[in-house]
Amino acid sequence: MLVLLAFDAGAAEGRLSIESGPGFAGPVAWQLARLSLSPGASGGPPDWQARVEGFEAAGLQGDLVVECAAGGLREGRPWCGEGRFEWRQGGPEPVLSGQLFQPDADGSFGLRLAEGALELVIEWPADDGALTAEARLDAFALSELPEALIRRAGLSVLEGRVDGRLQWRDGRLSGELGPAGLSLDRPDGLLAAAGVAASIELQLGPAGADGAWPFAVSLAQGEGELLAGPVYLPPPEAPLTIAASGSYRPGDGLDVDAFTLDDGGLLALAGELSLLSGPDAWALESLRLDSLDVQLPGAWTRWGEGPAGAFGLGGLETAGRIEGELLWEQGALASLRLGLDELVVSDARDRFAFEGIDGQVVRDGAEGRIALDWSALELFRLGFGPSSLRAEGEAGRWRLREPLALPLLDGAVIFDRLELDESGEGAPAVALDARIEPLDLSELTRMLGLPEFGGSLSGRFPGVELEGERLAFTGGIDVNAFDGRIALTDLVIERPFGSLPALAAQVEFDRLDLEALTGAFNFGHMEGEMSGWMRDLRLLDWQPVAMDARVFTHDDAPSRRIGQRAVENLSRLGGGAAALSAPLLGLFEEFPYRRAGLACRLDRNICHMDGVAPREGGGFYIVEGRGLPRLDVIGHRRLVDWPRVVAQLAAIARQE
Repeated sequence: MLVLLAFDAGAAEGRLSIESGPGFAGPVAWQLARLSLSPGASGGPPDWQARVEGFEAAGLQGDLVVECAAGGLREGRPWCGEGRFEWRQGGPEPVLSGQLFQPDADGSFGLRLAEGALELVIEWPADDGALTAEARLDAFALSELPEALIRRAGLSVLEGRVDGRLQWRDGRLSGELGPAGLSLDRPDGLLAAAGVAASIELQLGPAGADGAWPFAVSLAQGEGELLAGPVYLPPPEAPLTIAASGSYRPGDGLDVDAFTLDDGGLLALAGELSLLSGPDAWALESLRLDSLDVQLPGAWTRWGEGPAGAFGLGGLETAGRIEGELLWEQGALASLRLGLDELVVSDARDRFAFEGIDGQVVRDGAEGRIALDWSALELFRLGFGPSSLRAEGEAGRWRLREPLALPLLDGAVIFDRLELDESGEGAPAVALDARIEPLDLSELTRMLGLPEFGGSLSGRFPGVELEGERLAFTGGIDVNAFDGRIALTDLVIERPFGSLPALAAQVEFDRLDLEALTGAFNFGHMEGEMSGWMRDLRLLDWQPVAMDARVFTHDDAPSRRIGQRAVENLSRLGGGAAALSAPLLGLFEEFPYRRAGLACRLDRNICHMDGVAPREGGGFYIVEGRGLPRLDVIGHRRLVDWPRVVAQLAAIARQE
């Protein structure tokens, strides 16, 4: 660093200049610094000018100019009775400017911004020379701050007004602030506020012998809305209050010895935490919640709705209360106790609903236990009766202490084994053995809003595994219906409660009675027996997107007849026509047939159609007649839009 001193003496005046080349002082660096001092007119106080070019401090850059028309040094301390300052960043106008003035006390000077809305007074007392500073804000408009400062704070928008006072004395910062109409936003949109009004009290320091800075802060928000990541807080009905005290270790971390949060009685918690500072972000070292009280639905609406929406669980309806305690240490859950009181959770998309959940979830070190009872459970419109869950675990592995039975109609879904392994990386792994005790299909189809038909449903799943969002079934479901059997195997469900759920399965049909089947689905009268399959079936958002499906009748069925309405519906689905003139078709109610069938290989929203046999003159047989009057239904379109097939099936279901 080069320092030049110059003194220009004349008959009646002299001028002193001090100039420095590139240098630094603590966190401040500069390219050029110049101080000039000139005698005042008629023997009055001298004037002085300080100019720092190319300065850089805390990521801020620019040129700083301070001009004082009447000031100087008093006992080694600068003072200014009248002057101005400017901070420039290369443009024609300063990004920040203000006036200097002389307060009443000696050894001090003041700074005014925004026509006095912000006033800063700095004082060096003569006795010990310790710096004292006080900032007073009177409806200071945050938009007056330089854009560089706003960007440095990581914000793209900062608006509103602030009243209050901040004071630095004896190494301690204290004060009260009252922002009103506060609005802010970050470029990434992860932090935002609008119309916030709050009161803030804070104390920081002085630093102790270990270099740690004690602090205490309290905040009460009465108006406005906030967004922090996925958490959106609408304007509170009652003030949201936060208080914390602890110590800040520069370059090391933050210890919050005590904190409380009370969101108008909807959410209340108290505890302590420690944060470690890293090169890029802060990390949670420990968290203790000595008390947690959650009142639903209010707390869920304000704190849970946003994060849950990111997992496809938005719009939940909730009620009840949750209270508990928690300890998190070294990146893992050390202990937990949650008490649930009359908890209600209902999905807006009718995927699931719980009512009247009571009980506890306890975790103490590696061991834990769950004891829950509920009055009702609904999954995809299946209404289960009251149940109880009893589970225990250790080292991140949970298991049922007794079978979990979910009553359903005249039967039940029973989980004989259920194991949860959360000891590995990623999402917990789930394995279970389950069975379905026979259920009456007439009541089940009525519950699901499906065409009603008789029979029973049962199944065994000797091994079911859930990894991440993938649910895979070993074993299968057997449906005894229409005097035949329907079997589902290789069932896999992905994202069952998330966005775009997917299902894959193999389905086999074995000798279903066509008279009962067509009667249940309003298809038109048809007698005989039907078998078939839906291989490589895949649903996306519960709609078919791929499959290789085929159904066909049996030649050995004792009665094989088809009615006019069934003929018309098969013709629509297969893109064909009946090989019998319309006048003759109207003369008969039913026709004997030798065999019938239809196939669809669905790929890329196109259904590749086929029947039971090719026809010599072109096309394919959907129904091959026999006897008199002989009726054939011939298909001619091999490629059919799948949406058209779906629309035709819907139209058939609506027929009276």
